[in-house]
Amino acid sequence: MAPIGEHSAVKALPLALSMLVAVCPICRAEMAPNEVDFLKAPGLASFQANDFWQRVASAEAIAGQSAIDARGEGSLLFNAREKDTTIPYLLTRESFGDVRVSLEFMIPQASNAGIYLMGRYEIQIFDSHGEDLLDSADHGGVYAQWDRTQPKEKQWSGGSAPLANAAPPPGTWQTMEIVFRAPRFDASGQKVRNARFESVKIDGKVVQQSVEVSAPTASHPLPGEVPSGPLAIQGDHGPIAIRRFIATSLPAEDSPGPEEIDAYWAEVSRCVREGDYEGYRRTCHPLGVLVSGTKQTSQPLSQALIRWKKDFDQTRQGLVESSVDFRFSHRYRDASTSHESGVFRYTSKPKGGERITEYIAFDAVLVKTGEAWQILLESQNQKVTEKDWLALPP
Repeated sequence: MAPIGEHSAVKALPLALSMLVAVCPICRAEMAPNEVDFLKAPGLASFQANDFWQRVASAEAIAGQSAIDARGEGSLLFNAREKDTTIPYLLTRESFGDVRVSLEFMIPQASNAGIYLMGRYEIQIFDSHGEDLLDSADHGGVYAQWDRTQPKEKQWSGGSAPLANAAPPPGTWQTMEIVFRAPRFDASGQKVRNARFESVKIDGKVVQQSVEVSAPTASHPLPGEVPSGPLAIQGDHGPIAIRRFIATSLPAEDSPGPEEIDAYWAEVSRCVREGDYEGYRRTCHPLGVLVSGTKQTSQPLSQALIRWKKDFDQTRQGLVESSVDFRFSHRYRDASTSHESGVFRYTSKPKGGERITEYIAFDAVLVKTGEAWQILLESQNQKVTEKDWLALPP
């Protein structure tokens, strides 16, 4: 990606692949924000339509009952005072693949709930306090799978009991931290790797470690297996109150290291500095798109490359000194895609002329084709200041 400055007086060099996520609905669906606090938005705005769950000001377990006394309107997420089989699952609007989930919640005596990663793979939430013999239906268990098409004695399979009983007394606020790896699929859609719970901790105690899940667990609200999906909280098995619910997207385990993506940007900078048009062209995807946020335009990158060739030629001939540098605010990637956001600094000095420096906020999407990274879509969002540039890590 090279600073093009399409919206400015400075001649822009080709920024081959930057793409504003908002421009591309496919990328918007695939790339959840790095961290989502589901309780930050008012009401149930972070969740799919649901008329049953509530936001309350306080929640307290009723001693000796499987019930919660909830009052007022506030920040806590709450399903029902007592078990109510009509309460539906609560699903997030955002979808996730590899993800870390942080929960803080409370359940009363004998209550039962669960969190489904991708709406398909459940970690059980259950009042197992004081239990000695644990199975997959206990607190922190990876719930078993159920197949009604099998003979009765074979309908239940899989599941993983918690490694320890970490269930506190009912009515106690507790934390759960889940690190989850989504299933992997090849280009034909065939699954090549199972979903996996990398770790599950309750109040800091490890209850699951590296547990594969070969199929969705019982009572999963969403069908089949896919690369990403929403989080879901079970609502019809018992009362639960939640006061922290955060999901953080994780880079894929097979993601390239930052040095591999940094090498791409270093090559772009070299091409701009040396006027290497052919080298720069190779950093661009043949179907690349250039977007100008200020002009509100979109065009094929191939057209921009034709227009920019004379700028590279002038740099190569020593008529213009050019340089581009990049600093980043967000970088999300997996094995074959990368979304980069930040600011680029583009400097141009005609021979005998005045040096001009511009700072442009940008978004870029890179894709890996074979062994090489290329820019597929770029959005130059707006001009910013040197102060904005200096605020980002070098």
